[in-house]
Amino acid sequence: MKDFLDELDMELSWTDNLDISDDDNIVKNEDFVEQKAEKTTEEKTEKREILVVKNTEKKEFSKQNNIKNSNPNQNNKYNNQNQNNNKSNNTKQISKNPDAEIKWKFISKFPDTKFYLPSLRQWYTRYMPIWGNNETGAKNMWMVQYDEDIILIDCWVQFADPDMLGVNYSIPDVSFLTKYKKNIKWFLITHAHLDHIGSLKHVMPALGMPTLYGTRFTLWLIRKIFEEAGLLPYATLIEVDAHSSEKIKIWKFKVEFFNVNHSVPDCAWIYLESDGWTKLVHTWDFKIDHTPAIDKPADLDRIAEIGKRWISMLLSDSTGSIRKWFSMSEKNVWEELEKIVSNHTRGRLIIATFSSWISRIQQLIDICEKHDKTIFLSGRSMVENVAIAKELWYLNIKQGIVKKMTPKNTEWIAPHKQIIITTWSQWEEFSALSRMAEWKHTSVEIIKWDTVIFSSSIVPGNEKSVISIINRLIRLWANVITKDDWEVHTGWHAFQEEQKIMLQLVKPKYFMPIFWDLYFRTLHKNTAMDTGFKEDNILMLDNGNMVDFAPNNWNVFKSRIKAPIQELVIDGYGMWLANSHVIQAREKMMNSWVLVVTFKVDKKTKTILWHMKLESRGLVYLDEVRYIHRLIIKKARELYENTVKDVPDMEEKDLLKIIRTDLEKFLLHKLDREPMIIPMLIEV
Repeated sequence: MKDFLDELDMELSWTDNLDISDDDNIVKNEDFVEQKAEKTTEEKTEKREILVVKNTEKKEFSKQNNIKNSNPNQNNKYNNQNQNNNKSNNTKQISKNPDAEIKWKFISKFPDTKFYLPSLRQWYTRYMPIWGNNETGAKNMWMVQYDEDIILIDCWVQFADPDMLGVNYSIPDVSFLTKYKKNIKWFLITHAHLDHIGSLKHVMPALGMPTLYGTRFTLWLIRKIFEEAGLLPYATLIEVDAHSSEKIKIWKFKVEFFNVNHSVPDCAWIYLESDGWTKLVHTWDFKIDHTPAIDKPADLDRIAEIGKRWISMLLSDSTGSIRKWFSMSEKNVWEELEKIVSNHTRGRLIIATFSSWISRIQQLIDICEKHDKTIFLSGRSMVENVAIAKELWYLNIKQGIVKKMTPKNTEWIAPHKQIIITTWSQWEEFSALSRMAEWKHTSVEIIKWDTVIFSSSIVPGNEKSVISIINRLIRLWANVITKDDWEVHTGWHAFQEEQKIMLQLVKPKYFMPIFWDLYFRTLHKNTAMDTGFKEDNILMLDNGNMVDFAPNNWNVFKSRIKAPIQELVIDGYGMWLANSHVIQAREKMMNSWVLVVTFKVDKKTKTILWHMKLESRGLVYLDEVRYIHRLIIKKARELYENTVKDVPDMEEKDLLKIIRTDLEKFLLHKLDREPMIIPMLIEV
């Protein structure tokens, strides 16, 4: 790892000591499936053996850290050193580090709630979407309960929407679950996208750091998140193999991960069976690709075998419901990208994609190797993810193909031989591509003849920001290529025909369209009905709704009680409700401008001393400042003096409220403007 990062970016301090052979926090228990001998480099590339956990004990977060290692291929000397390290680490407490304790409080302070989950009938299994069924966007979190045991699946984060005004990002509110820490035994993670793992660093501590299950690549990106948050010593991460048919026994549940195609390595579906005989299949994000770039094709035979188990309910991805027929294969994208790269003879190629799209990066590496071109990586997350993927054998990179982005390295390479792979976010103004478009990037300046390829889709709702970036690039004389020009991108999610295939293979008793808003889920519902599904057997749940399955799989009860599902925002080191008074005040200031009126009065006589002071922002234009300020001062003085004269002993807060209300009405009448008015009283 160190050699590779030296070649790319020495400033990534978190990877300085990263050694994949030392899986500090990823448990590989001796009770798992048979372990195989160490493979050679070539054999590892072809097949990576991942061990499946059958049983694990829940650890108390506050008492010990959970660093474990049982790699049978390491020598005894190393194992002895590791045991000694674990002994010292097991006594480590957060309270010994004041800075960590302060950070801990800021990232885990969920609001109090009096809500309790309703009682669950014996032998019944409960399912609830915490998030994921009511929004245009990616917010994924789900709960399954049997008896007193609770399993949580995925944990989203979302970059701040424009109406969130200054906050960093938003996360799910799990306040109603914090009182069930002892019941929440496990977190199951389907894949490594941020909308499925991004808020784990906030949610996991609040829930007592339950054991976390996931596939190999997913766990290593989670490991990075936990390490940066200072939580890694307290986490228990357990690898599962999505290609194995082994079931994981988790208390009163049996869980099986199975491989699917998406846009990130090691993406998995989940089969979940309770002792009450309820059997759920959750597809999460998926597509059917018979010629993927680095993953195995979708295993339709295995899915059909699972469908023979009398599945109680299928929960399936509705994101691609609006698109007919089949999604395009990654093979088509490879062919289009190769045409562009091979025929490009003037300027640099800058390819914008998501840093987790490892298969797309491998395609570009293979193309550049074939056509004698060099790749430069731009963006911290791009460098980090490529480094992890290379060490985990998801990427095959030959020496010299990928280089660090420096003037010295690029100086001796012709521009048309340079391929820059850069990160970009459709929500974030400081992503690498956005900074290039603004000419603020430290290493890349867009120049004439450069070609920028958008190798990704526009998320609905982000069209305006993406078009803005494209316009700025064109103004810098760059040539822009999108998927509307060439087939440089394929969707991540199943189209209608793929959705039908899943329904016909799984053959569930009940079906629930999930993800995105009601429009997309209704389209998915209609697709299911086209395959012969009865409308009465299609469940359309909103966030917070609970549905209980009877053990006979025939009776389903939708609870009238709804969990209080809210959205929290992370604002610096603070955590607040998205509809808090602070956000509301910011919205009012943005839309209504600000006026501060300061009264300096005699403490005894209450008379105004000296001249009143005004400060306004966004209220008046330059040519009207003098007139309007005089108008406001006159009215404000009149309001104050008349109110004090009528009620001399009025409390200050009531006096200021009257002045603010009457002044708002006055300005609305005189100017047709509604600023946020802040009256202040200074007694001397």
